[in-house]
Amino acid sequence: MDQPLTRATLMQITHCIQNGDRIQADLTQPFLDHKFPENSPFAKFMLRVAAYISLFFASVLVIFPEVGEWLITVLPAWFEMPKRIATALDYVWSLVGKPVKKTHLMYHLPNIIIYAFGVAGIRQLWRKLNKNNWKDQVTAAQEKLTKDIEIGAGRFSFPDGFSLLFVGDGDQIGKSLILDDPSLGPTFSSAHPLYTPHWTRFQASEGMEGFTRAIDQFNAQDAGEFVLFPVVDQHLFLPGAHEYDIPPHRVEISVQRIRDYERDMGWAKKRILIVGDQEQTSRFVTASCDGVIDSDQDEISLRTIAQEYERITVIDPTEVTLRRIIEVAEGRDIHFRASDDGAAKYTERFYHRLSLMDYAATQPGTLTVGYDISDLETEHQIVAKKHDSYLPVILSRDVFDLLTKRHLTEGSFIFVPRLVKEEVYHLATLDTA
Repeated sequence: MDQPLTRATLMQITHCIQNGDRIQADLTQPFLDHKFPENSPFAKFMLRVAAYISLFFASVLVIFPEVGEWLITVLPAWFEMPKRIATALDYVWSLVGKPVKKTHLMYHLPNIIIYAFGVAGIRQLWRKLNKNNWKDQVTAAQEKLTKDIEIGAGRFSFPDGFSLLFVGDGDQIGKSLILDDPSLGPTFSSAHPLYTPHWTRFQASEGMEGFTRAIDQFNAQDAGEFVLFPVVDQHLFLPGAHEYDIPPHRVEISVQRIRDYERDMGWAKKRILIVGDQEQTSRFVTASCDGVIDSDQDEISLRTIAQEYERITVIDPTEVTLRRIIEVAEGRDIHFRASDDGAAKYTERFYHRLSLMDYAATQPGTLTVGYDISDLETEHQIVAKKHDSYLPVILSRDVFDLLTKRHLTEGSFIFVPRLVKEEVYHLATLDTA
């Protein structure tokens, strides 16, 4: 079990939050989870003693008032307090309960006993009187940090070589990376990703000003790379021309923004990993009255971006998946199986992308790759139809979890999100200095 944070550490984090400085990312959750211990056994005992004594005085004053009146007559005269002192004492009681509104000290004895002997009462009274005690400062800092996290304004510091991850809404690969390794880096997103407190609210439409604000929340100079995810989870493998989260020309704007910021800050160029399909394109044309004028600048893709800018690595989920398919095929001929609609949509793309890998059959036999418009069709082929040398390609976490319980064994399928995540994590944690 992890040890609770020491007072020194709690105050160090508190001062950072108060001053708007960054706090260590690995201390965020322990700080937010820290709770001050309840009363010790001794303190509880003293509270019980105080309660019994206070009950005695209360019974004397309320149940048997004649005894209280008799005590007033026999107690020393100095028990009758000046009105100013009684008023001041009543002010103290008003902070933690109700004023007594009596000048005789005996009426104040129950409260005095509770707060003199009751350790919790002393602390409560002290905290009411002194708002700057260290535990109150910690509690206030916890509340501020929680609010900052809710709006994406938290300021955090990560170990050298961490990653700056720009994810789309609901990006499962980015989510899985952070859940596996919370120290990997912060998330840039348009909405609060509930799986991490280390994030900043950022949208591409905010421009350079928004980018500068967001990146300043972290020790970005110590980062190893930027990771961009212009992909859609349900179209990781063989996506269509427009099945993306961000079009290629917007990805190029993001890359340019990063490079401009690095130049302005005097930094060396960091690696940029882009998780997306190299075949998807944005196209711009120049036209005259005679028609379109062709130009070598008409087409933008992740491939052209990687060629134009330094230190860019494209992680293409289709290419990563095809490499694994080729490994499993071991030189056999590769067939593609899907429903009629799935075959119409994906067959041409599948063999076009396979041809770019320069694969040719060199051994007898076949490997049948199953992939469809949804994983429900692939599930049917796995559960209801038994195929020899059948390799299903799955995107859905729910279908994957269901099938691996009873129908699939390790090595008999390809779960694309996990495959791509492993590739991203390998490159993001690779020391290329």
